[in-house]
Amino acid sequence: RISEPITHMLRNAIDHGLETPEERVAAGKPAEGTVRLAALHRGGRIVIEVGDDGKGINRPRVRQIAIDRGLIAADAQLTDEEVDNLIFLPGFSTASTVSDISGRGVGMDVVRKSVQGLGGRISINSRPGVGSTFTLSLPLTLAVLDGMVIDVAGQTLVVPLTAIVESLRPVAAEVKKLGAQGGVLAVRDAYVPLVDIGRVLGFQAAEINPAEGVVLLVDSEVGGRAALVADSIHGQRQVVIKSLESNYQQVPGIAAATILGDGRVALILDVDALVAMRKREPLRMPEPSIQAAE
Repeated sequence: RISEPITHMLRNAIDHGLETPEERVAAGKPAEGTVRLAALHRGGRIVIEVGDDGKGINRPRVRQIAIDRGLIAADAQLTDEEVDNLIFLPGFSTASTVSDISGRGVGMDVVRKSVQGLGGRISINSRPGVGSTFTLSLPLTLAVLDGMVIDVAGQTLVVPLTAIVESLRPVAAEVKKLGAQGGVLAVRDAYVPLVDIGRVLGFQAAEINPAEGVVLLVDSEVGGRAALVADSIHGQRQVVIKSLESNYQQVPGIAAATILGDGRVALILDVDALVAMRKREPLRMPEPSIQAAE
């Protein structure tokens, strides 16, 4: 089920990403371009990367095409990341002609739908003149995960151990407010953003006082280092991952679920998505929220 999306991304990298040999030489690059396909295991998920050393995404052109096709308003204020993600909109195409390599009517919106249908997500990292990398992140449907079992607002959750740097109990002086509902934690001469798990997932309306709970310092791809705030830690445990998408539906911030030894259902956190949700929508709770006990 991922072969077609990967094939389409490879074709796009060759047809749209790489320049002609003459353009590459003029830009000081080798005449021959490189497309790299990699697969790895990261944070309890399977990650597939398709990267090229081409010209990168032409953001002004992408923006203009989106405006011309009525996909965005002409005065819309978009970040570089948001402009890049316009290529996932239905009906969007930068191809001026249909070629034998790509442009066969299968847009990137179809690729994203295929990936989301597997409970995964797709992201772009593009640098003008340097190249682009498309990253597919897919949940493991059946595997054993080393995780840290935590309690948040009466719910039992599991944090992949590979994402955790350390756990600690902060003191009040180390917690600094930042904005209406934000905060940072001072950790060894550095400030790390606080992510209240219960609030972001919609388990509770009020934020936990980090000084009264525990903090898990994690490394995420999207936001670097972050501090996840929980009520308490139960300890490390190996759990069998169960697909949440096939049994319920995709839930923002949740990678999968597991059944603990006492029969309780515990949700397995998607650390990268959780940090991205807090970074992107600090004042709004995601929908739908889910109670693990149900």
